[in-house]
Amino acid sequence: MDDFHTVFHLWEDSHKDCLLTDALEIHFIDVKKFNALPEKDIKNDSLHRWLTFFDQSISDDLLKGLIDMDAAIYKANEKMIFLANDKEVLRLYNMREMAQIDYNSGMKKARDEGKAEAKTETARNLLEMNMTHEQIAKATGLTPEEINSL
Repeated sequence: MDDFHTVFHLWEDSHKDCLLTDALEIHFIDVKKFNALPEKDIKNDSLHRWLTFFDQSISDDLLKGLIDMDAAIYKANEKMIFLANDKEVLRLYNMREMAQIDYNSGMKKARDEGKAEAKTETARNLLEMNMTHEQIAKATGLTPEEINSL
């Protein structure tokens, strides 16, 4: 699919003409594909307007044009300005960002430690099977020094 926007609905598997509800749609937007569009129709397409509004690199003139042509974008921009000027909201936002960074860092560290432990355990098992250090190094990616230390 070349479309940047796809929409899915919930259908009954054996009766494709039976829609579960028209109150639920799932939308997927590929921002990279949208950004690659040679021309964007911000005057006639509200999705194009919103996606352009969310682009952090838009010019001030384009932002002003979007705000002038769409009342909902005007309200969203006003709310963003208000929130950006609220010190408590900014503090909470920064705390949330730091917590997310800490979480991601901790998860990466745990994954890396788990991989290292798995390599060591595999190497120990291969040593018990009397495989050569060269074979173990090739199988696990451990250095000869690391294998010798086991």
